[in-house]
Amino acid sequence: MKIGRFTILAALGGVLVAAGCSGPSPTPSGAMANGSATSGDANTLDDSGTEDGSTSSGSSSSSGASSGAGSSSGSGADSGVSPGGDAGPDSAGADAGSRGLAATPPMGWNSWNTFGCDRLSESLVKAVADAMVSNGMKDAGYQYVNLDDCWMDGRDSSGNIQWDKAKFPGGIPTLAAYVHDKGLKFGLYSTPNTCTCSGCYSSSPQHVQWVGSRNHETQDANSYASWGVDYLKYDACSGPLSGFAVMRDALRATGRPIFFSTNPGNSSGCPPTGLHTSTCGLDLLAIANMWRIGFDINASWGSITSLIDQDAPLSAYAGPGHWNDPDMLEVGNGGLSTEENQSHFAMWAMLAAPLLTGNDIRSMPATITSILTNRDVIAVNQDPLGKQGTRLSSQNGLEIWSRPLSGNNAYAVALFNRTSNAASLTLNFSQLGLSGQVTVRDLWHQTDLGPSSGSYTAMNVPSHGVVMVRVAQ
Repeated sequence: MKIGRFTILAALGGVLVAAGCSGPSPTPSGAMANGSATSGDANTLDDSGTEDGSTSSGSSSSSGASSGAGSSSGSGADSGVSPGGDAGPDSAGADAGSRGLAATPPMGWNSWNTFGCDRLSESLVKAVADAMVSNGMKDAGYQYVNLDDCWMDGRDSSGNIQWDKAKFPGGIPTLAAYVHDKGLKFGLYSTPNTCTCSGCYSSSPQHVQWVGSRNHETQDANSYASWGVDYLKYDACSGPLSGFAVMRDALRATGRPIFFSTNPGNSSGCPPTGLHTSTCGLDLLAIANMWRIGFDINASWGSITSLIDQDAPLSAYAGPGHWNDPDMLEVGNGGLSTEENQSHFAMWAMLAAPLLTGNDIRSMPATITSILTNRDVIAVNQDPLGKQGTRLSSQNGLEIWSRPLSGNNAYAVALFNRTSNAASLTLNFSQLGLSGQVTVRDLWHQTDLGPSSGSYTAMNVPSHGVVMVRVAQ
């Protein structure tokens, strides 16, 4: 649950007061298509906070490349990691008690984008876990099944957090065990406020039961650990920003590895500005495994590209143990075209962003499944080197991005067409510091294009489409 899901009805003269959730009461607001590839060429916040289709190909030409049928089981050359892996050392800056949890960006599913508060239930979560296994997502690396806001129902007389027994009649521990029995992991949501975002801002009669963790951090962390929780999403929801470190310490003290995902900037995000600084004043790398960098995503092209632009200058702050988070995936939601869905997924992979789907994975079209389970693209996202991609060039909406990969002189490259017309894009290998002969693999078509030299050209990349390749020497 995120503050951006609501519209503030009154102008705030200052921050919302966290204690008792006082302040104005807002109300709720609310495939693959690809050009064929060829070888040739804020304001700082104070401590109180504020807050389906078939593949289409363009024409192609080749220089030293062999194009053939794509392999349906290709997993990318020399990826060196099982997607979704949670082993490996954290970087020195990741002092969040992660114990190897965040060696690569998390992969999984979150309930909010499609199901919100009203449709969240035990039967839904079980069906999602079942689907993640049966549709190939688990085998592709997806791990986490995460409940967002509205799973809770206040506290008992001792202050212990309670789950909503109408939504979860079997109980959260039993549900977590069901997910674990599938070989998956289980996540929950809370806030550093006395209320969640829905509890603070919703006009629903149930809003009083949606409580946050403020002044109950140790109790809640102990409950989560005893229930078998593996992931906690912690939304500011106008709570005190000091509460993020309090919950970090409480999670660490349980002794259970729990991935800590944060949104301290409310609807504006909180991008880092240095290794120990951020727009909201927190030392993000010392507190969390992941932090939201921008506004709440929605299933529109403008939303996706704006978040890409916000994340573009932040590559220095991402790496094993600590990741920039441009928000959950909207692949398969809303009115996104097949090209836009594919570009969305590809660019999140290039940005080393979390691959947390927000669609209904129980009944998605085959084209969406093929996008979300493309192992070559996932291998880029999960590459153990952990380097976030950067924009090499941008001209009139035609962009070339690169991401260093583990292995000898290996790079993922995205040739990204943000314009309204098909276009061809050329990468000169010298842009990557490479000379002589290189090998090129088309990641979406999972096809080795063979050796090439000089440059690589993607012909007729469709509007809002992307060609994604692995280049190595």
